[in-house]
Amino acid sequence: MHRRPRLLLSKQALAENYRFLSDRSGSAECAASVKANAYGVGIAFAAPVLWDAGCRTYFVAYLEEAVALRALLPEARIYVFHGPTDNLEPWQTHRLCPVINEKTALDSSEWLTLDPALHIDTGMSRLGFPPNQLDEVLAGIPIDSFSLCMSHLACADEPSHPSNEEQRARFTAAAAPFKEAGIALSLANTGGVLLGEAFHFDLTRPGIGLYGGSPDPSAPVGFQSVCQWQGWVTQVAHLPPDTPVGYGGSYVTSREQVILTVSVGYADGYLRALGNRAAVAIDGIECPVVGRVSMDLITIDATELWARGHRVKTDTWVELMGAQISVDRLAVAGDTIGYELLTRLGARLERQAIA
Repeated sequence: MHRRPRLLLSKQALAENYRFLSDRSGSAECAASVKANAYGVGIAFAAPVLWDAGCRTYFVAYLEEAVALRALLPEARIYVFHGPTDNLEPWQTHRLCPVINEKTALDSSEWLTLDPALHIDTGMSRLGFPPNQLDEVLAGIPIDSFSLCMSHLACADEPSHPSNEEQRARFTAAAAPFKEAGIALSLANTGGVLLGEAFHFDLTRPGIGLYGGSPDPSAPVGFQSVCQWQGWVTQVAHLPPDTPVGYGGSYVTSREQVILTVSVGYADGYLRALGNRAAVAIDGIECPVVGRVSMDLITIDATELWARGHRVKTDTWVELMGAQISVDRLAVAGDTIGYELLTRLGARLERQAIA
C-alpha cells in the first residue's frame, strides 16, 4: 500500500494558541495573520477555528487570499497587507480593507471608502510611509478615513534588540494624531505580543505563534503543536556495515543497521537541509534521519528502535513534526525558521482536521 504523507491538524491546539496570545495581548484586540494559506496549515481549516475561538479581525497578503477568506468568514474584518490593486470592484463586493503603503494608493479617494489601514515604516524599510512624510501624504485627507494605523517590528524575535524600543517610540510619536482621533493602533506580531504591554497598543496581529512556532526557534515559547506531520514507512532494510545510503552516499552504515525508508521528501516541504541532521519519532523513540533527503523519500536509522524490541513494519506512521519533534526543533535542525517550514508544507500532503 502506498500512502501520501499527512498532516493531522489540531483544532484544540490552534484555539489554545489563539487564547494564549489573546490573554497575553491584555486589553488589546487579538487579530490573526492568516496569509500564505494560514502559514501552510490551510486557511479553510484555520479560519473557522480562530473565529470560534473569538478572533474577529484577520490579515492576509493578497486580494485573492482575502476573497477566499471572506467566503469562509462572512462577518470578519479583513485587511490586505499589500494594499490596493487595479480594480476597486472586488474590494467593495467582498468588503475588504486595504493597507495603504504608498502615495499613489491615495490619489483616488475611492480607496478611502473601504476603511483602509495606513502603514507607517518605523524601521523595517520594507513597506509603509516614513514618519517624516506623513504630513505631506495626509495633506487634505481626513484622518478618520482610516480604520487602523499600523507598523511592523523588524527584530521582535530578539527581545533585547534595541530596535524594538526604537520602533515603539517612533510609532508612538508618528501615530499620535491617529490615537487622538480614536483610530486603532497596531504594532505587535507574535514576537511583539511577547515583548509586553507597551507594544500591544489597540490591536495585535500574531501569526507564527498561532500555528505552534516561536519567533526564534532556538528559544521556544512552548506553543501547542497544531501540525502532526507524519510519513509512511515504505521499506525496512537490514543493511551490513559499509553500505552507502541515499544519493551521493553521504551516510555509510558503521555496523549492521536497520534502515527505514519513509514516504516524505523535499517535494512535500521536508527540507533537503534536514538530511543527516534531523530526527523522527516512532512510538516515542527518536531515530535520526540518515543520508540525503530526496524528492519523495527519506531514510532513517531505526537500529536502536529495533534493539528495544520495536519491530517496525511497512504499515507504520512516523512523526516528522509534532508534539515530540516540534516545529521549532525541526527549524533549528534545518538552519531556518518555523515560518519557512510551515509555509513550505506541500500541496500533496493529505490534511485531516482533528479535535
